[in-house]
Amino acid sequence: MEQLLSLILGVMFFPLTFLGSWVVVAPQEVKLILFWGTLNRVLTQPGLSFINLWGRRVITISTKRQAIELHKTTVADANGNPIIIAAICTYEVTDAVKAALSVEDYQAYIRSQAIAVLKQVASKHPYESPDGHCLKAEAQLVGQEMVTAMQAKVDSAGVRVIAFELSDLSYAPEIAQSMLVRQQAQALIGARRIVVEGAVEIANDAMQQLTQRGFRISEDHQAKIVGNLLAIICGEAKVQPTYSIQDHDGSDNAALLKSIHDELTVINANTKKQ
Repeated sequence: MEQLLSLILGVMFFPLTFLGSWVVVAPQEVKLILFWGTLNRVLTQPGLSFINLWGRRVITISTKRQAIELHKTTVADANGNPIIIAAICTYEVTDAVKAALSVEDYQAYIRSQAIAVLKQVASKHPYESPDGHCLKAEAQLVGQEMVTAMQAKVDSAGVRVIAFELSDLSYAPEIAQSMLVRQQAQALIGARRIVVEGAVEIANDAMQQLTQRGFRISEDHQAKIVGNLLAIICGEAKVQPTYSIQDHDGSDNAALLKSIHDELTVINANTKKQ
């Protein structure tokens, strides 16, 4: 009945029918032809086709790769800290019939699902973590997780998700300053730890060299020497070491102290050069 009606209208208005019934299919494009609400044909080959326009509806679906940009949005990470995150989702249509008929607007559908996936995945991970399992350090793994979650949501729309990548990631302005202070403190602690480890190595080498050269130093003097070395190397300001003029037995040991003083002077000079 529908085809007969289309034929009658086509004959009655032949000039209009002849001019308006041509359908052009471009490369990487699919056109769905619906007659009176029923799917009739699916055109996939590029070219020109003649299809009666009466009762016809043409739906065009692009099979090219497309990318949608998800603008900055505020999300709470796994630690409850507000972060600003943005991403880019790349996809392509693999089933034009599903994309056209299973959802109202497949592009709007994909955008809304991408925003939901971005927020859900971001809330499962902390912004940064000492063990490295975080959004900041594992952006690639997080992207793969978002691709998997996104694909499960858009299968019904005939879409294949190619990539889901973070384009922006930062703390929200209300906590950015406090987090910067924390990062600076952590960096300072790490630097201090390296300085202390180096100072301990230098002090240990100094005592070994003095022992190998035949200097017999009491435990009290060893503690003072090590303490002075650590104070000189670890101190930010100029430090003046002090020395006792007698050993623990009360005997004069000026020559030994002079030799120790010379050794410390050389070590101190080498440390300042470094």
